[in-house]
Amino acid sequence: MTQRTTGTRAGFTLVELLVVIAIIATLIGLLLPAVQSAREAARRISCQNNVKQLALAAVIHQEVKKTYPSGYTQESINGRFQGHSIFYFILPYMEQKTVFDAMDPKVPVNNITNVAGEKAASAISSFVCPSDKFPEGNPHQYNSTEKYGVTSYRANGGSRPIFATSATNDGMFMATGKAARKASSAPNGIAVRVRDITDGTTNTILFSDSSHVDAKFDTFTTAGWNSGSTISTWSRWYPATGDIGMGNFLSGAFAPLNYRIPFAHGVSGAPTSQSAWYTFQDMRLSSIGSEHPGGASVGMADGSVRFLGDATDQTVLSLYCTRADGKAITSP
Repeated sequence: MTQRTTGTRAGFTLVELLVVIAIIATLIGLLLPAVQSAREAARRISCQNNVKQLALAAVIHQEVKKTYPSGYTQESINGRFQGHSIFYFILPYMEQKTVFDAMDPKVPVNNITNVAGEKAASAISSFVCPSDKFPEGNPHQYNSTEKYGVTSYRANGGSRPIFATSATNDGMFMATGKAARKASSAPNGIAVRVRDITDGTTNTILFSDSSHVDAKFDTFTTAGWNSGSTISTWSRWYPATGDIGMGNFLSGAFAPLNYRIPFAHGVSGAPTSQSAWYTFQDMRLSSIGSEHPGGASVGMADGSVRFLGDATDQTVLSLYCTRADGKAITSP
């Protein structure tokens, strides 16, 4: 007779299983920040590539047309105040000629549409930073007849770019045309030439990151201010009409780098009237900033790209944003 041997079945005890789970959880905790950091690094590289495309498109426009594009062509057409934006003018120089050719060059409001993917509602991937956030979608719905493609980037409008009657016109892009408006002390808006950049193309910003995340800003929208728009919908690359259009795509040095609204509506210290709020609104909408940790990317007038750190002083930022201040930049 053959004798059978019985043995115990191998397995984990409860204590061993808990130890394994704890080790795995620790490893995940160690790896997750590294994975997130790697993903953000990839998003930042993608964003800088977008900024470079925008800057190079404006540089090529200058080489072809002998001027950088207008920031916003303000004209009275058929009884309406309307215009093309900087992003419209650079479309042919960044492989978006199909969108450009489909748009009406004479009557900007004819480019307003409710059809996603067409004209002002075109969602152009190189206009959007992968770290920026647009909960309303791209394009976002403004009303029943209007949709707008969004942009994470803004064009340099100088020391104070918006709104029109406050514009200083000392940057690279500004309102031009017969109906163009500006601050009373500012020069008339122009399409800038290379010779107008006396501070040098390597020291003058063309485009910048612009974050569209600011919960405290949106509390003022909820209160009925900000023309009813949340921070993420102040992002149209082609608004087509009105002074407020400039608030969607011009940046500058009116606020510190990565400026965020410091108070919610209704709390102590917050503006108590809409007129008192306007300065803060202008600062936030025109601020250079990003969702990237540590600073924001900017494209220069020579086509190069650099990353400005959070510690960049506002006075230094102003030197980068003005084209002919005659002052040397001694800090990064």
